[in-house]
Amino acid sequence: MKISYQVVDESLGEKLFPNEEKIAFETADTIENDLRKQRQTGIARRDVHAKLTGLVKAEFSINKDIPVHFAQGVFIPGKTYQAYIRYSNGSALPNRSDKKPDGRGMAIKLLDVSGVKVLDNAREASTQDFVMQNHTAFFTSNPATYLAVMKRINGNIFDKLSLPFVLGFRGLMLASKFNGGKISNPLQIRYNSISPYQLGVGFNKIAVKFCVKPVSAETDPIPQDADDSFLRTAMQNTLNNNDVLFKFYVQPKTSPNMSVEDYTVEWDEEQAPFHEIATIRIPKQNFQTPELDNLGENLSFNPWHTLAEHRPLGCLNRVRKIVYERISRVRRELNKIPTQEP
Repeated sequence: MKISYQVVDESLGEKLFPNEEKIAFETADTIENDLRKQRQTGIARRDVHAKLTGLVKAEFSINKDIPVHFAQGVFIPGKTYQAYIRYSNGSALPNRSDKKPDGRGMAIKLLDVSGVKVLDNAREASTQDFVMQNHTAFFTSNPATYLAVMKRINGNIFDKLSLPFVLGFRGLMLASKFNGGKISNPLQIRYNSISPYQLGVGFNKIAVKFCVKPVSAETDPIPQDADDSFLRTAMQNTLNNNDVLFKFYVQPKTSPNMSVEDYTVEWDEEQAPFHEIATIRIPKQNFQTPELDNLGENLSFNPWHTLAEHRPLGCLNRVRKIVYERISRVRRELNKIPTQEP
């Protein structure tokens, strides 16, 4: 089934870029070609967030007292969902050392979510995904620039040398920050949606961003003798002894100056404060099992696995709709695995 390109919602501030739909499908073609080349030397991995730090079981509990205008979609006051959470490194290299700077990801999949979903080929799916990073801004908001980066990042040495010129100074600084951080434990940092999402439908819909913050302020030091997968060990050591709690927040857009198309600019938290919506509890567990590792490798996490009340907004999310579905489908085809959706 061909995935339809998303119609923009001008009432929420969306606006198509020139040739955006064509660029989206060309981006998917570019990444698919890289994936097929990769498959010749091994299994086809994700094009980003290839290294699984850990897939854990969790509970996602909506606060009982959230404001009425936030009680939309899955945000049903008092409701608790079972969930899977995938922690990962941002790089496309599955063997990249945890000691090296990288972006970090937290992808949440809520289970037993009733209602029709947005994605064309998953209308009856019973899951809802929230996909987040440990940064607040992306390195570009232009689909053409993103395509140019994708064409060069896996190219020859001359392609890679041209990346700074493609990104420009500001984009290069943002990319360096986006991929330049080190952490000691994925369970001890904040994660952000970066891009905006719709909340609600009809006349009551608004644009929001999400973030997740750990309840504990504890921060482990990076071990002196850290190995290349020490983040996985740090997670397991934490979950051997304690439950881990996060709070899930929404940040409603409060000004027309807050763009839903420009992912390079974060929304001012003083002007648009975050509001607590839910508690995430990751119970003590051993997540280092073949079953969970296999599920963590093969599960698809897609912001378009969603109810209409949480539809992704903005140009790069519209591109992601095409790219994520294509890459997930091609990976399953190349690796000869069925669709795995709980």
